[in-house]
Amino acid sequence: MNRPFLTLRAPVAGISVLLAAALAGCGEKPASVTPAARSVVVTPAVLTCDLPPVEAPGVLSRKLEATLAFKIGGVVDAVLVRPGEAVAAGQVLARLNLAEIDAQVTQAQAGVDKARRDWERVGRLHADRVATLENLQNARTAVEAAEAGLRIAEFNRRYATIEAPAAGRILRRMCEPGELVAPGQPVVMYGSDQEGWIFRASVVEPEARRLAAGDRARLVFRGPPDVELGAVITQIAEAADPRTRTFEIELAVEGDPHGLRSGTVGALVINKPGATPHVRVPLSALIEGDGRSAQVFLLQADGRTVRRKQVDVDSLWGGSALLASPLPEGAPVVSTGAEYLHDGEAVVVTKALGGR
Repeated sequence: MNRPFLTLRAPVAGISVLLAAALAGCGEKPASVTPAARSVVVTPAVLTCDLPPVEAPGVLSRKLEATLAFKIGGVVDAVLVRPGEAVAAGQVLARLNLAEIDAQVTQAQAGVDKARRDWERVGRLHADRVATLENLQNARTAVEAAEAGLRIAEFNRRYATIEAPAAGRILRRMCEPGELVAPGQPVVMYGSDQEGWIFRASVVEPEARRLAAGDRARLVFRGPPDVELGAVITQIAEAADPRTRTFEIELAVEGDPHGLRSGTVGALVINKPGATPHVRVPLSALIEGDGRSAQVFLLQADGRTVRRKQVDVDSLWGGSALLASPLPEGAPVVSTGAEYLHDGEAVVVTKALGGR
């Protein structure tokens, strides 16, 4: 009766041993795994006085350009020039129909003649004690008023004809014969070649503070063909435009404009270093940008860990950023791989680039 019982105990004992071994194995802790350090590229920070060039669109024109008009209104009798036509100094460009104006001059002259006759007659009567001194004075005043009216009529007669103030070229023609024009209404637009060419552009206030009269610039006009001219700043506005809050600058163009016309749009480029050095780092080194604030990672002295540092960005220039925050010259900045790092993390420098 005992043999079956003994036979059954042997497997149970074996299973117990296996379970004990399995449980012992489950109780062991796994070996710890150290994560691999991230690979980064480091570039030294550079101190530089170079700043981004001042660039702005602008308009080319002759220095002396004027919109010419008649002093008084009337009917246009003739416009004697066409756009693009060269004119000489004193050449008649346009004139009004003079019938009414000549009649006004004749009328004013007749008024002067009558006033003078009246004055002479009152003078004789005053000598005979028939007219009073007041009568004589009134007659004299009437003469002066009539002579003033004649001068006005003659002045208007003279400016019923438009003449070229100097040798130049007609830029625009804005009315035709037979039209009724008001006083001061534009008739022709004229430009003089003798005064040279200028370029006007507007810049924002920080760039205006960098510039000064005498600074040289390049003017670029896209073609084809592209045209590039040299220029020098002659004037900088003392007040901002109330609408755009920009400052107009005027530049004198050097040399011939190479066939460009007045009103051509181009761009100025002024390369001028700053007065104080800025820290320049690769643009790829900036992370978590917010307005003018950003973060960079600096490699520590041990060469194995990095620290996060907040910086203020002054401007961006190509593939670089100019910082307003101070950094030591040559400070090792993580330029590749910074977006994956944490403060104090261990890294492996795979490449160290030289500063530019």
